[in-house]
Amino acid sequence: MKIDKIGEWSEIKLEIIKEYAHAFTTIMKNQSWCQGYAYIDAFSGLGVHISRKTGEFIKGSPLNALEIENPFTEYHYIDIDKEKTKVLSRLTHDIPNIKIYEGDSNEILRKDILPLLTYETRKKPLCILDPYGLHLHWETIVAAAKLKTIEIFLNFPLMDMNRNVLHKDLLSADPDQIERMDRFCGSNEWQEILYEEDKQMNLFGDTYKVKVVNSNIKLGAWFKKERLEKAAGFKFISEPVLMRNSKGGPLFFLFFASHNETGKKIVNEIFEKYRGYL
Repeated sequence: MKIDKIGEWSEIKLEIIKEYAHAFTTIMKNQSWCQGYAYIDAFSGLGVHISRKTGEFIKGSPLNALEIENPFTEYHYIDIDKEKTKVLSRLTHDIPNIKIYEGDSNEILRKDILPLLTYETRKKPLCILDPYGLHLHWETIVAAAKLKTIEIFLNFPLMDMNRNVLHKDLLSADPDQIERMDRFCGSNEWQEILYEEDKQMNLFGDTYKVKVVNSNIKLGAWFKKERLEKAAGFKFISEPVLMRNSKGGPLFFLFFASHNETGKKIVNEIFEKYRGYL
């Protein structure tokens, strides 16, 4: 089957997650209260990619997580693509503590996985929310945050947003695309953050709104403070890394959110190390 090609920015993302996963399990194995630590990849893909830079095969986050020095006690991999889950199953068939799910990540996370990892279970999950676009629902983020023990890496898909939702003027945006944005953010307040009324352009009584300057930066700051912190309730959120393509175009913010200050400190150090490459 066709294997996704990824750019250098995605290779850096994989390195960031792998590096933190190593630190995560190294710490958790020495915590007497912890009865297990789970790795969740909610948009796992088939487990391998091809580097655009070198043309070589690169292991994806599901396989990287299996190779760290102190393994997780359980792994949960989800993808909506049946063919991808089949390939991933073949690549990991000899590992007993893996469960692979085929279907909508939002439903499977909320109904089948997160209930197994509540505070009472004394398990600590690390969850990778790396959707292909605006496929993640806000209710899923909130459900994860309510565990109070989970730590998440979140891909905030600017490319999908800018291409399909955040047009120069809000009136030209497709209502279905606006609904996708609302579902991801859990609010339509982003419209007030990113658009302002242009009185000179208002026609026929319509309110004509145009996108503000530095819209991506303002959107990221709003999502961090108002959504992840205030609305979802995460206590510690790192300043996100802005990933760009080879031409400098914004692709996504990589967020980290946790209820644990130590996790944030470690991720901040990792993020700072890689910012110079972006």
